[in-house]
Amino acid sequence: MDKTLIVGLMAACLLAGNAYAADIDKCPKVKNIESTPTKQEYFVGKEKKFEDGFKYTSSNTEGSWTGETAGTTDDYLADKYELAPESYEVVNGVTRCNYGGKTIVENGQTAVPNLRLNLQK
Repeated sequence: MDKTLIVGLMAACLLAGNAYAADIDKCPKVKNIESTPTKQEYFVGKEKKFEDGFKYTSSNTEGSWTGETAGTTDDYLADKYELAPESYEVVNGVTRCNYGGKTIVENGQTAVPNLRLNLQK
């Protein structure tokens, strides 16, 4: 009985891993993502402030994707970050792809590439 349960759990884990691998292929390829520098608006109390960031866009067979980073002058599409898809998920009906890459330290500043693209409906 215990062996059957363990074998069943192992099979479920393997199938889930295969589904994940198949789904991550739905994410836009990094080479197909475009970036545009932006100024992101935010408020501190009633005072309006602006912060550097980037807007990211892409399209593939799934549709159009968009994402943003804020508080950085680093474009995570630069080769040095080695950006790659890490996960594909649907949360509250929103399909999203998460990307990560190589942490870079330059001039005492640490940049940890983290990008999320959301599929637009």
